[in-house]
Amino acid sequence: MKQTNLQGERRSDIISNFENQIARYTDILCEKFDEICYAEHIVPHKGKEIIPGMEYEDYVDIKMKDLKDLTYDQILFFLNNTKLPNGRIEKFKNFLNSRNIPFEADLFTWVN
Repeated sequence: MKQTNLQGERRSDIISNFENQIARYTDILCEKFDEICYAEHIVPHKGKEIIPGMEYEDYVDIKMKDLKDLTYDQILFFLNNTKLPNGRIEKFKNFLNSRNIPFEADLFTWVN
């Protein structure tokens, strides 16, 4: 886990960062001024894309006002202890649902 500071963020941590023969995968948790964001970024290697140049971000955004007693550190602990290869984001959504914490989630794609 590596902590980074990107513009407009109060705190951010890289949960995982690896690549295989298909793509580079990076999972990041960020604390912004009014929300906590978890995102899984996938950048397919050239020739492995469904659409050339397409990248993916599967994300969950939680408003700070909706966190109840949940903290950034507790979310970080949960994510760090939810192992790959698959399902971390779904387990996180289920975790939030079990605590009745509303969130926004979606898959965002773009082509470079």
